[in-house]
Amino acid sequence: MKIALSYPPLESTKGVPLLSQNRQFQWFCEPTYIYPMVPAYAATLLKVHGYDVIWDDGIAEKKTYKKWINDFEKNNLDLVAIETKTPVVKQHWKIINEIKEISYDTKVVLMGDHVTALPRESMENCQVDYILTGGDYDFLLLNLVEHLDSGKELEPGIWYRENGTIKDTGAFKLNHDLNALPFIDR
Repeated sequence: MKIALSYPPLESTKGVPLLSQNRQFQWFCEPTYIYPMVPAYAATLLKVHGYDVIWDDGIAEKKTYKKWINDFEKNNLDLVAIETKTPVVKQHWKIINEIKEISYDTKVVLMGDHVTALPRESMENCQVDYILTGGDYDFLLLNLVEHLDSGKELEPGIWYRENGTIKDTGAFKLNHDLNALPFIDR
């Protein structure tokens, strides 16, 4: 299974968006990039478990949106996971809908603060396939991929669609052993 953890570029006159490792979203006039630890752990967990992982930080790589979407098309992904925040969630909805137009079979996952608080909103406003709620979305993304790959039971905290109906696995639990995480593969 080929998976991308991606930060699509969000072009704006306001500056560069800081999405990761920041409790309060900010636009920076002078680009500032903080390494996104939880998604990096997710990528490492997936790699350690034998999955083909692409780290696609279009923001830090200063990609244009056109370049990012062209790369998406070329990569022929099975799944793409995107972290979002409230000020940019509507932009991400548009991007997700475009992804689904290009490759309907690619599974799209949203994770982050906004979708943890309001998962149904994103399920109703875009074609996202899965939403991971809670702060342990590194572990939840691995669980979801293992579910898709081999039928492993989904853990609490995952929203999804089944036959056109929005469903969820219950409230997320923060009960994962953080000491079990591998060192991040940078």
